[in-house]
Amino acid sequence: MKSSPFNSLKLLIPFWQDSAEPWGAKDHLSRFIYANPRYHELLALPAHFSVEGRLDGELPASTAEFQAAFQLHDRKVEMLQDRITSVEIHPFEGHTYFQPWFFDKYPLLDKTGISRGTIFHGRPVEHITLTHLSKIKTPTSLVFSPPSDLFTTREWEVLFYVLHGFSSIDTAKKLHLSPRTICNITQSIYKKSGVCNRRSIIEYCHEKEIGNYIPQSFFECSGSYPFLNH
Repeated sequence: MKSSPFNSLKLLIPFWQDSAEPWGAKDHLSRFIYANPRYHELLALPAHFSVEGRLDGELPASTAEFQAAFQLHDRKVEMLQDRITSVEIHPFEGHTYFQPWFFDKYPLLDKTGISRGTIFHGRPVEHITLTHLSKIKTPTSLVFSPPSDLFTTREWEVLFYVLHGFSSIDTAKKLHLSPRTICNITQSIYKKSGVCNRRSIIEYCHEKEIGNYIPQSFFECSGSYPFLNH
């Protein structure tokens, strides 16, 4: 940390060190600058293993294979200079079963307001059970920010419900819109994607690897929210 340009982190690290939740920071290349003991526990890293200077893919953890997705998140945070949130579903803490955790990422700004990296914070998913993940690969990273500008925010919302088998009526109720409006939005999605039906849009999203977006509207109230099997 002595040669690091992120001297402001020195003020935060003492608070993170004893936190019961995972905290850490990465530089503009997504190399770890710091991760607290709770993050080490969450990833079940070997004792005395140092993450400093390493990339996610260099960690002996189930999250390693998602380095590319994490780096996309990092670059988006730096570009927007705003928080993005994802749900990470992995066999955390050395367990054999999957656990979902929210991860918030924030821009790490220098004195001139330029993004020099990211700060991350993990928190357990409570009151939400992600089950029947037949359409989503696990372990995985689920993002709450639209993956691209291909569709509008509303179209990304509708696309999520299309991919997970919701009818136009159910989607309309969820988004507080009319079924006709949902049908019109769906047709716009098909047109932009160059497809003409639900099966084709599912294949399209699979090929483009853009099926892991979840709109905030899906979690608009607490409870159990299963993904639909079909």
